Amino acid sequence: MLQSIAQEIPMFVGTYTHKGSQGIYLYMFNTEDGEATLYSATAAEDPSFLAKSKDGKTLYAVKEQDQKSAEVAAFTFDGDILSFVNSQPTLGSSPCHVAVAKNHPLALVSNYGGGSLTVFKLEDNGALGEHIQLIQQEGQGPDKERQEASHVHSAFFSADEEHVFVQNLGTDQITIFRVAQEKGTYQLVEETVISTPAGGGPRHIAFDKKEENMYVLLEMKAQIAHYKKGNKTWQLLDTLSINDDGFTGENGAAEIKFSPDFKFLYASNRGEANSIALFSVEKSGTLKREKVYATEGEEPRNFNISPDGRFLLVANQSTDDITVFARDLNTGELQDTGKKIEVSTPVCILF
Repeated sequence: MLQSIAQEIPMFVGTYTHKGSQGIYLYMFNTEDGEATLYSATAAEDPSFLAKSKDGKTLYAVKEQDQKSAEVAAFTFDGDILSFVNSQPTLGSSPCHVAVAKNHPLALVSNYGGGSLTVFKLEDNGALGEHIQLIQQEGQGPDKERQEASHVHSAFFSADEEHVFVQNLGTDQITIFRVAQEKGTYQLVEETVISTPAGGGPRHIAFDKKEENMYVLLEMKAQIAHYKKGNKTWQLLDTLSINDDGFTGENGAAEIKFSPDFKFLYASNRGEANSIALFSVEKSGTLKREKVYATEGEEPRNFNISPDGRFLLVANQSTDDITVFARDLNTGELQDTGKKIEVSTPVCILF
């Protein structure tokens, strides 16, 4: 069994497999110097997004393919190797996101192509049970090329896991569902719909620590829409660009995450930008763009921050590498360490 020393932690990388990737890669990441050592590879087809159970003993991965072969799979992790448990069809094409509850036996899969959300109940051993709900969303947006139909891009649980927020890039909407439970039976019940800026395409969201502010990443406009909660409703306060002033190139915002201390917010942009933006967060929740960094690679699909906050890693899908940035805990600023992790078509990083 893998005997990790104190400063080494497991890091999983999800990939697309059309260019030769084997599937899911396990690295040991050294939180002292930012070095990553490849430990193992687990065969999987297009495992483009990953999520872990609360205890870290089960890993879930979507298989982002057409409806006939689209699946979500469960793997056990014993601290050493991943072992396949089972998989279930997602009932929608191009599943691109999976979220797993910490306190409920639930997994949520967002089907981008199918425009739907599939809810699975998990078994006691972490295995995927059959789906218990398929929520099909309909509609379109003003961009006839990208928003010709519903495209569910992500689903996030609230911190108390009493609600689920579902982002639909195709309809410029966020739907809030209540997690209803009765005698072990679960159901997501729609409560309200938030309209996001037209043509923006909501992709992912991030909440502040108290969940009084919600930051919505708009993929197509490369903006962050800032909403504040008041009287149980969410009000749009502002939209901010994640690009440097004067940038006029093609956009493709991809990921948004808080630093572990919630003092800083980061957002990545693909397209012709290939950048990651740093925002400071005031006590009121107001964002201030501090700096925009080149990701030193192309198509930064996803990024993640080491649990101690000292490193930020960016998955550059098109250049087959992961850039390792050192992160200043006081200012949030990033510095390229010069260290690259070479891996085919990386699209998700999970600690």
